[in-house]
Amino acid sequence: MTLSRKSIDQAISPFFHDWADLLAELKFCIGEEAGDCHKLLVQGFQIYEALQETLHELFGSSAPSPLNESERLEFVKNSKSTHAASRQLEQLFGELKKKIARTKVGYPAE
Repeated sequence: MTLSRKSIDQAISPFFHDWADLLAELKFCIGEEAGDCHKLLVQGFQIYEALQETLHELFGSSAPSPLNESERLEFVKNSKSTHAASRQLEQLFGELKKKIARTKVGYPAE
């Protein structure tokens, strides 16, 4: 497959859409102080890992990733605070989205 900005967007946009939906649920859950918020956080972590796999399939070893990604993901995985972990995961998704946008600049539009 020849990479283009459009093909990259088609490959990654479902992950960001799923994350946006899940983030809304997660914020509501944390606001309500419900007990099942951790399950939502695990789902978010799984979405992020699946996105990473897709990026590695697309870009190989030059796949974009945020600064200190592995340490931050470890924090998310082991955090006792759902709120702190969700904020960290939200920041990771945001930073990754920016890095992907910078990477896409080098590829043709179609």
